[in-house]
Amino acid sequence: MAEFDPQKREDKAWSKFARVAKRLSPERRTVHAEKLSKEISTINGLKAVVEWCNLKRIEVLFTNRKCGGGYVGENKVIYVNSKQSLEKQLFVLLHECGHLLIDNNTDNAEFRFKYGYPASDPSVKRKFVHRCTVIEEEFEAWHRGRKLATKLGIEIDDEKFSITKANMLKSYMKWALGDPRFQGDGP
Repeated sequence: MAEFDPQKREDKAWSKFARVAKRLSPERRTVHAEKLSKEISTINGLKAVVEWCNLKRIEVLFTNRKCGGGYVGENKVIYVNSKQSLEKQLFVLLHECGHLLIDNNTDNAEFRFKYGYPASDPSVKRKFVHRCTVIEEEFEAWHRGRKLATKLGIEIDDEKFSITKANMLKSYMKWALGDPRFQGDGP
């Protein structure tokens, strides 16, 4: 597991650009320079969110875990799959911060999501109401993550964010409806 090192990521992006740019025409070099600019902007976004998490005393770890990411409140850790694109890592990190924000609003969370994630009783977990509540919290976490990006001044490609959100939510919906490929405690 690795902590986020923005300088290392930025150096890697510049190195990649320098290697590729040598072989390109000026027009294609401009296209790659725009990609580099977007990548550095994403790295800065990741840095801002990681710093925000540090202020909240939440550790952010970039791992090669199978899932896109996860928030473990009792351990005060957010995991992000480092095999994803940088932009997707940013989206997933924002989403996991959304779970943190829900957790921090305990009074509302206990009322609104009481049949969701904290359910440890297997009889509750088997109920459709549990699955619906989990999906409701997932929607809310994406919403709060997007609001956090705005608050932190992070530029987000809303179309890509929405596509990522939809793809992630689709797996939860399949799980909620009992698709055998998506069973267990959730996607």
